[in-house]
Order: sequence, then C-alpha cells, then structure tokens
Amino acid sequence: MSIRVSVADPSEQETWNRYVDRSPQGTVFHRYEALECLRNHSGATLYPLVGYKGNHPVGIFPVFELNSGPFSLVFSPPYELGIPNLGPALLDMDQMKQRKQEKRHLRFFESCLEWIDEEIDPQYTYVETDWHYEDARPFAWNDFDVSPAYTYVIPLADRPDEEELIGRFSQNPRRLIRDAQDRDYSVDVGDRDDVAWITQSVIDRYEEQDRTPHLSVDFVTELYDRLPEGTVRPLVLSLDGERVTGNILTDTGDRIRHWQGGARVDMDLPANELVEWHGMLNAIERDVPIYELVGANTRRITTWKAKFSPETRTYYSAKRSTMSMEMAESLYVNLRDSSELLSRLSPATN
Repeated sequence: MSIRVSVADPSEQETWNRYVDRSPQGTVFHRYEALECLRNHSGATLYPLVGYKGNHPVGIFPVFELNSGPFSLVFSPPYELGIPNLGPALLDMDQMKQRKQEKRHLRFFESCLEWIDEEIDPQYTYVETDWHYEDARPFAWNDFDVSPAYTYVIPLADRPDEEELIGRFSQNPRRLIRDAQDRDYSVDVGDRDDVAWITQSVIDRYEEQDRTPHLSVDFVTELYDRLPEGTVRPLVLSLDGERVTGNILTDTGDRIRHWQGGARVDMDLPANELVEWHGMLNAIERDVPIYELVGANTRRITTWKAKFSPETRTYYSAKRSTMSMEMAESLYVNLRDSSELLSRLSPATN
C-alpha cells in the first residue's frame, strides 16, 4: 500500500501535536504553534505534511516555501530564525523489524518528496534533521548532498546531586563554580520580559561582532506566548539584584535544550558557567534525562562547551538543488554576494 501525503490545517493542530509527542524526532519546533510562529517571522508558506498508510499516520514533515524572484526554495527549518533542527519525524517505527522499518521510512520520505516536487517544484531544498533522526540514507538515495553535523548532550538520567554534577566538569569550571558559591548571585526561572531581555542580549552580541542576528525579540516572545507554559523557559542569573546573563531553554519533557543566550559577560563572576550549571540542575529537578548544549560545529564555541564533559550526537544537513541554483551558489561563494536570495542558501549552525 502506498503512502498518502496531505497537508494538516489549523483545525488539526491537536492531532498534529500528538504526532509530535509520539515521535522520537519530535521537537518543540515541530509543534503546530511553533510552526506558525516560524511562518509568521520567515515570510514563508508553511506546509505541515502528514504521511498515511491507509488511515494510519506514519510520519510528519513540516516544510516552508520561500520565493525570491523566479526561484522557489524549500527549507525545514526556515533559515534566519536560529532554529537548530526540524525535518521529518517518524511514527510507530521503533517496534518494526529493520527491513520493514527501512521500507516504511523510505516510502514516507519519497512520498513527501514527490508532493514537494509536484506542488512546489523547488530549485533548492535544505533540511536539518534532529539527532534522533539516525538514518539519512533516504536523502542520499534521492540526490541530496548529505553532511553530518554535531551537537552536545549531557546525560542526567542518574540524577546526580550538585557536587556530583560539578565533579563531572573539567578543572576550570569546577574551580570557577565552587569559588563563586560565596557570591551574592541567584539563578531563577524568569518571565516574558526576561525572554525579551536575553534575546536582545544575543542580538546585541551578534551586532558587536558585525554579524547578522538570526532571530528577533518578537519571534522568541511569540514562541513563549503560544507554546504551552514552561516549554520556552528563561533562566536568569542576577547579581546584587541586577540581571547579568541568562539562557533560554526549551523543554519537551524528555530533553531540555539550551537554545539561546549565554552572551559574554565582562565581570569577575563566572556567570555563564553558573547559569549553565543551574540549567542542568533545573533539568534534574524536573526529572528530564537529557540536557543539550545546542550545536557543536564551531571550533571556538565547542572549546567552551566541551569543558562540561558532554557527549556528541550526530544530526544531518541535506541539500538538493538544480543546476541553475548550483551555479548561483558557486557564484556566491566566489564573489561573496550578499543578496537576500543567496544569503539563504547555506543555513549556519553552531
């Protein structure tokens, strides 16, 4: 039996979100409310694709169409919003034997691809999967250029206490965190205003480095407003009653991710080390088994993250383009053209 692909509409939001919750690859950003936020702030058209075998759902694949002049571009996730991963999320395949699982997976993916080609006919397609999406062969078998990318996770299922957790870090953060315990600082879960403040701090840091920010305050606060309470959670470190730094965490119940934040602080308090440690303690308190330090692809940044002794996980970026778009991208690389179209072609991850 073939896989039938349809587009979920807003009336099916609850059903879609149940699929997200059931899928090992489902993330905060797969939720229907989050997808609508991505649509609102990317200027893209959203297609939440659902694959069915008969009446049984086998997977979801949210994609976004962007148009620049004569070109149609498809992204999952859309670029320039700081979203680390999206892509396909599979349903009810873990209990299948390997042969049947691979067959169902491939048919679902190729049916979605057929829908995309028939309805959008893009010249360029770019997908970044979640690290739970372990088999990227369907992309490679359908003419995508597939590349591995990396992120860091810290397993916390054994629920270490504060000192046990510190003891797992390298020498430098162990010393810094222990030495800071007599300082008058606090780390607390914040509110919407703190979400906006942390986001603006990240934006300011990008601009100080002459880099283009990949998110906006309006986008992140809309996510905070629309997703279930506690899904987007600001963690704020204050010293003597004044905000110093903070992280924006996302929480799916089985994984907490440090998504945004951690702008450099010029002071003698190890503020970012402390707020990261408290983020992990927050995960332990909520009985969440994984804390993710999103992104392990930039050497300068990994040097800082690695001192918390994380484990690496692999996810995949997959790109497919027509000959004309390959020529345009090659021209961009050679000339460093900063046009709006070409700046979208290679989403960057930390």
